[in-house]
Amino acid sequence: MSKISKILAIAIALTLTALVLLGASRWWEKGFATLSGPPSFSPNECYKVQRFIPFWILPNIFHPQAHPDEPDTPKWFPSWTSPGFYRLYDNRNGELLGESGIFDLADASGRIYWGDNVVKKVTAGLITIGPNAPDCIGERPKESQTKK
Repeated sequence: MSKISKILAIAIALTLTALVLLGASRWWEKGFATLSGPPSFSPNECYKVQRFIPFWILPNIFHPQAHPDEPDTPKWFPSWTSPGFYRLYDNRNGELLGESGIFDLADASGRIYWGDNVVKKVTAGLITIGPNAPDCIGERPKESQTKK
């Protein structure tokens, strides 16, 4: 094997390793995330929202930062203040209804909005967490739910 082909083989191996690690890190940043604070419950307890801190091995600066309004145009080498994401659960049965992307919660997060008949989703500031449950749109359970 010539010197050039060895160098090429090493470059290809390093590139493939980096791609595999990038794909794995997309999973483990949420898979091994830590819970941040107590959950938030909707007024009628249809929903539960939990906030998480992603599991990052590398320093924050090496993770691209997107804004909720422009998730497809991440900023590289950002200065993160409070990275995090949310998970939305149906509090009645524990079903996961939605999960947000990872954003800087200091800039994009805010008060939790539980949805209504027009905007049928749960948000925290600018961050969309997930859809309303079909039988609990706008935080108001259907009649059959309230008469049990």
